Amino acid sequence: MSTERPALAVTMAAATDIGTVREHNEDHVLVGDLDAGTLLEVTDGWSGQGQRGPFMVVCDGMGGVVGGVGARELAAKVMWREMKSTPLPRDAEVFARLLRRAARVANHDVFATARREPGLRGMGTTLSAAGIAGDRLVIATVGDSRAYILRAGALVQVTRDQSLQSALLAAGHSEGEAASAGGAILQALGVAPDVEPSLSVIELRAKDRILLCSDGLHGLVGDPALAVLMSEPATVVQGVKNLIAAARAAGGTDNITAIVCEVSGGGLEAPVDDDDLPRFREFDPQQEGDPALTSTSYVARRLAARIGLPTPSIPPSLPVTGQHAVVRSRVGIPLPPTNVPSAEAADSQNNLPGPARERLEKPRLTWMLYVVVAVVAGLLAWILGGR
Repeated sequence: MSTERPALAVTMAAATDIGTVREHNEDHVLVGDLDAGTLLEVTDGWSGQGQRGPFMVVCDGMGGVVGGVGARELAAKVMWREMKSTPLPRDAEVFARLLRRAARVANHDVFATARREPGLRGMGTTLSAAGIAGDRLVIATVGDSRAYILRAGALVQVTRDQSLQSALLAAGHSEGEAASAGGAILQALGVAPDVEPSLSVIELRAKDRILLCSDGLHGLVGDPALAVLMSEPATVVQGVKNLIAAARAAGGTDNITAIVCEVSGGGLEAPVDDDDLPRFREFDPQQEGDPALTSTSYVARRLAARIGLPTPSIPPSLPVTGQHAVVRSRVGIPLPPTNVPSAEAADSQNNLPGPARERLEKPRLTWMLYVVVAVVAGLLAWILGGR
């Protein structure tokens, strides 16, 4: 009798966009079919079935046009080369170890290339790479590219940012102080001899939508808007177009990359109820069994400690909602199939909070303040001049 699992059904799409400010796109997206061992073109959408599911990579390069592009393409290429040759692991911990090994090999190759060629010194890239083992999504993270899961209207971030801003917040600093850190990250692939990727393991449910994205998307579009834009009735193709369009409309100050993947079949169970949310679990490869899974990021804590940011405010274990908000969205907005959201959709979403809205509101207040100060100064000058 065959013990083969039912085939996993996947529908997905991906896109990368230069944005409205940058002259070059240093983001990179790669999607491969591990069953067939071939890369996929998913810009216009792709559907398929198999035992292993897709392998997805998002990289955000750094180090200038040559360095950033070289690092992100080499990292993605090596990740694919290493993972497509692996056996079919049904155990998520085995898959996580294979993913960690691939990330370290990619780091070695990017670092070695930079050392050989002086013009590439300092090049590096963030990494968000994900695959499916059995009924679990396994993600390797380096830097601040993110992964989310949208389940029954609830959006949950299932990775931890390896950024200075995230570390400051975890150490108890205010949001204002953390915002001053800008986009500084604590770790990048290829800038040091070795790297320590964070490994997330999340149990999937039927109809889950997975989002992998660069900070050019999540840094401009708040989580509530992400949830609405990639929710049904939008297809995965429409969802990607909506996300890219929203980031461009919010300023498009960075390159923008998104992969949206919906999974079903494969023995995946339906959510039990509205509280059956994705739960962040980080896998520690130095442990075995249950102790290897923790609900707080030991990698993020270790990186923060290296730069002198202890995190005593973080308890040993955090619930999934402790650091990253769960965003529920049951707004039945009919999202348009075009790249530009309709006026009705924009009006319906104009109260959604997010980084871009905060930036748009702050300059308006500053401008008004300057006007008031100028008027008062003019009146004082007129009064004093008349005496």
